[in-house]
Amino acid sequence: MRSSRSAFRRGALVTMSLAALLAVASAASATAGEYPDHPIRVIVPWPAGGVADSGTRRTAALMEKVLGTRMVIENRPGASGQIATEFVAKAPPDGYTLIAGDISTFGVNACVFPHLKAHPLRDFEAITLRNRGPMMLVVHSGSPVRSVDDLVKRSQAEADGLTYASPGIGTLQHLQMERLLQATGARLRPVVYKGEAPGLVEVVGGQVTAMFTFPAVALPHVQSGKLRALAVTSRSRIAALPDTPTFSELGRTELDAYAWGGFFAPKGTPAPVLDRIAKAMAQVSGDAGLRAFAASFGAEPVHSTPEETRAWVRSEIDRLCAITRKAGIRVE
Repeated sequence: MRSSRSAFRRGALVTMSLAALLAVASAASATAGEYPDHPIRVIVPWPAGGVADSGTRRTAALMEKVLGTRMVIENRPGASGQIATEFVAKAPPDGYTLIAGDISTFGVNACVFPHLKAHPLRDFEAITLRNRGPMMLVVHSGSPVRSVDDLVKRSQAEADGLTYASPGIGTLQHLQMERLLQATGARLRPVVYKGEAPGLVEVVGGQVTAMFTFPAVALPHVQSGKLRALAVTSRSRIAALPDTPTFSELGRTELDAYAWGGFFAPKGTPAPVLDRIAKAMAQVSGDAGLRAFAASFGAEPVHSTPEETRAWVRSEIDRLCAITRKAGIRVE
């Protein structure tokens, strides 16, 4: 009697296992063939109205036409993007909840926060990059500093060094300046502000010597003559600043850097779904309107495969963490 019961239990387990495998295979097949069949929610880790939000919305509006379904944008700002990443990491891995991650949420955070609950490599599937753009090093237009080398030399000659504006410890602008100091031996003391705009105001006013900032906020001041751009971090000059050299041109390739954004999904999202979204991004990245919008703040739409995106994120985390380790930057 006992052997009959054991055999029955073994048979039941085998049947259940086969059923589970068939269910998974069926779900994967259905996902690949039918996705998407209802709206996709895209979580933006930043407040509505900013460049990241506006760029995501413009891109999503174009991708909707390719995917044949709505992409609903939902803003979940807070905790340096961690509220959004934790939310998406817990979502079902079915391709219907994505996050518009960027270099801050999927790069910097992995280096400055030692106890992330949602890690870019452990808890997400990479899908595609969406855009990228450089930073720029600026000084007040009336400053005697005329070049990057001039900034380095003058900072070394000052007893207390010069000052630079930082929008916060562990921000991308802060890390880029730390990289400049590490690479050149420049001596600049940070003046920390609550955000990029207040710091830039102080540079415009001449109260602070320099700042790494983004073209989206600094270009109007450069074009109006209030700021002087010393260099940009892209590998080639940007159209909006044709006379401003790149760091590569100045022999400082280690200062090449881009701010970037992309789409990511919860870990376990099927590969066919990731590929479908990545291909949609590839189709819209050449849109003239999207390219013009990105160019207005010195950026460009881009696209990549899931494999390329994951490799990019890994390399960026390695690069950024090398800076934070050397500078001793951690946010507990």
